[in-house]
Amino acid sequence: MTGIFRFADFELDGRSRELRKRGRRLRVQQQPLQILTMLVAAPGDVVTRDELRERVWGTSTHVDFDRGINKAITRLRQLLGDDQARPRFIETLPKRGYRFIADVTQLASRRQIKDDAKEAYLKARLFWNKRTPDDLKRSIEYFHRAIERDPDYPLAWSGLADAHIVIGIFGLEPPGDVFPPAKAAAERALALDESLAEAHTVLGEIQKLYEWNWDAAERSYRRALELDPAYSVAHHWYAQLLSILARHDEAHTEMEAARRCDPLSPTIAAFFSYAAFEAGRYEAAVTAAHDALELDANAPLTQYMLGRAYAKLEATLGYVYARAGARPQAEEILASLRRRQLTHYVSPIDVAHVCLGLGDADAVMAQLEEAYRTRAVRMVIAGDPFFSELRSDARYRDLMARLRLPIRG
Repeated sequence: MTGIFRFADFELDGRSRELRKRGRRLRVQQQPLQILTMLVAAPGDVVTRDELRERVWGTSTHVDFDRGINKAITRLRQLLGDDQARPRFIETLPKRGYRFIADVTQLASRRQIKDDAKEAYLKARLFWNKRTPDDLKRSIEYFHRAIERDPDYPLAWSGLADAHIVIGIFGLEPPGDVFPPAKAAAERALALDESLAEAHTVLGEIQKLYEWNWDAAERSYRRALELDPAYSVAHHWYAQLLSILARHDEAHTEMEAARRCDPLSPTIAAFFSYAAFEAGRYEAAVTAAHDALELDANAPLTQYMLGRAYAKLEATLGYVYARAGARPQAEEILASLRRRQLTHYVSPIDVAHVCLGLGDADAVMAQLEEAYRTRAVRMVIAGDPFFSELRSDARYRDLMARLRLPIRG
């Protein structure tokens, strides 16, 4: 048996000889696993004790077969949470054998990925994790190279979606240029392997940042975590959704889970600052950002969290200048952003930040409406503590209602 067989929350992989529950590998001894393989390969049919004896132990081995089979079946029932008196999986037929009675779905077996495709994929992930504009572009090149060498490589398709999304998050390209291809790549990955946690996670990110479909995003993240509870990125990105929805205690719990999965990640450490900031815990946000800098003092994302800046540093700087009374400097930054818009993509959210600092509510709302119309990626922070200063403005309240986001007090 070389395929993958799914029943209830379990998958039995005939090629790798693994039993997984909700994506987590279970420890199974060889004999119980061989018996389960025989039963699952013939659902509804009786597998006799003689057949099990011959296949698992062989005819030349002198052991207590009956005791060995009974012990193996008992172990399988423990792993599956089955009850001999009221079985859901393994039915005992006295003096005859056993029958697997659960519904079984056979999936395509996981293929062997070509070595050159794997190498390209690993290089792509290396560049993706660096999170600089040039490295993100290089990661896309390597993801495409992996796909060219193995078009049915689901992780490469999922990674390509990841790269497009981060480019959108950093405001390096217009949302309409990066999110549709990201979704196409994520859906291709899921078509190749529905059990891939990475693909469900990246689909959730698209649903969150571009489609603003909070319910669908939550379902995608939760599905990813069912398949792989140790996938740190799913915990991390799900935590951001919870912060956006002002479910701050749950967000903190997910961030803690992400850190347990990947305690040395500068990105995850930086997002503790984000979650604290969204909850209005500003001192904790500062502390968390400084803690993250201990992991990587030059991490761009951590610097962004510290100053609400990264690729668009001048937007937040303009806000700070304006609030500090340095209006000419703020106005010059605003003019600079306007000039850049003539030749490059500039997120309306960045322009709105400077206008907010200058106290121009009409301009802020105009930019927020433009962000809404063009589905700007960071539109999801429209309810953060900066913009919630506008909560008394009816236009702002209407916008938040359209986004189905809570208004901060």
